[in-house]
Amino acid sequence: MAYRFAGDKFCRRKRFAAFSEALGDRFVARVLPDSAANTELPPFFRDLRDDAAQCVTAHLIDEAGQPTIAARDEILSFFGRRLKS
Repeated sequence: MAYRFAGDKFCRRKRFAAFSEALGDRFVARVLPDSAANTELPPFFRDLRDDAAQCVTAHLIDEAGQPTIAARDEILSFFGRRLKS
């Protein structure tokens, strides 16, 4: 499972396509709109990159109903299921 923001300059659409080609249906790709990213970042992240990149860390909006919270919950659920197997 992988998440990216649509405008991520490092993890581009092409990278997800390569993962999908290599892994087939084992690769679960999710793309969030850039508008779902938190824009109030600590200086380290604000100065490091000028695009949305960290879906469930620096750019997470910690409020119910936000796409980044849904992403975090889906990732945690995914790991929970996989680690129990």
